[in-house]
Amino acid sequence: MWVLLVTLLTAAPASDSQPLSFEDAQAQAAKAALPASLARAVETRRVWDARLPALAANPTLSVIPGRRAQPDGPGFEMTVGVEQPLFLSNLAGAQRDAARAETRALEKEAVAALLDRRLEVARAWLTLWAAQQAAASAAQEAELAGTLRKSVAEALALGGATRLELAEAEGFEAEARLAGLSRDAEVTHARLSLAVLLGHPPNAALVAAEALPVVALPPASEESRWLARAGELPEAEARRLLGAAERARAAEVRAARGWQVTLGAQGVREYYGGFSGLLMVGVTPPVFDSGQRERGALLAAAERLDGEAQEAAVRAAAELALAFHEREHADAQLSLVEKSLVPTAEEAARLAEVLLRAGQSTLPDVLRARRARAAAHARLAFARSEASLAAARLHLLLSALP
Repeated sequence: MWVLLVTLLTAAPASDSQPLSFEDAQAQAAKAALPASLARAVETRRVWDARLPALAANPTLSVIPGRRAQPDGPGFEMTVGVEQPLFLSNLAGAQRDAARAETRALEKEAVAALLDRRLEVARAWLTLWAAQQAAASAAQEAELAGTLRKSVAEALALGGATRLELAEAEGFEAEARLAGLSRDAEVTHARLSLAVLLGHPPNAALVAAEALPVVALPPASEESRWLARAGELPEAEARRLLGAAERARAAEVRAARGWQVTLGAQGVREYYGGFSGLLMVGVTPPVFDSGQRERGALLAAAERLDGEAQEAAVRAAAELALAFHEREHADAQLSLVEKSLVPTAEEAARLAEVLLRAGQSTLPDVLRARRARAAAHARLAFARSEASLAAARLHLLLSALP
């Protein structure tokens, strides 16, 4: 079944789809299921945070009807009362503080999830771009190999080539076509990976646009300044804010068990028809229960999150430092491939063909030179992809800093 699916996807007419630019892929990353749902969750929390009441407890209304038996005859009586608990510990304020802390943590978690998705989409898009370039180069090489095989076959018929040379040309063509099939499979795999990240169906014929992304990056001299702020990256900030939210919840629990005053009033209709009114004041002191059990668990979770935040800050600094290094390394690698590997491979292939026509070289020499040229062009595509990915990754990480 998987082989059939890959075959169908590979055969999909990619030319019918609109090429997807890197910027469009990044925009679609924010609309994927998880980042979009987290954004909606943040908006939902903001709406409900704004609806928190000024009082933390609801009033209690009670109605007590009755009938009293008396020597002079029974009478109907009724008591109507209302009670309102008031927390001297400002429970409503503690609830609002805890809600705001939770919302801030959720906001940063949403930002961290979006950053992770954009980094994944950047890698998937550039992998697809490199696979497409390598597949195009492999297809061109297979076409040239077919032309060479036909030429050798014609030369053999005229006595200008040997059967060994024809066998070598046929083998070269077979290898070129196998390489093309391998590159097509890489394109299919990269297309599927990108489709999953963007929320597209698996049969979507995604095609990476020809233009590579161009991003603005700071000079290398500013690396230390950015590394000093690495702890502000979303993942580390989310851990820190989650710890603050746990402490805010612990304060809310403490306020819920604080000093409580209950104000009440009662109206009584006596059995003989008279009316009377009563006022009531009740006090609930936190003598025994101050939320020790709940607060202990919340404060312990906050301590654990503090440790996670510190480790996340260290990982963030290492990730940012690695991003700066990868940018330099990928640029140096691309420069070497562009200025040395590809030109020398092109020149070697050209000279091998010239020498073959002059009778000073053999067909195997030409085939080896062509294989090296094809490998150099494939390496160039992946080097360009890696350099663009390193730049895009660094740009996305720096853009995530507040």
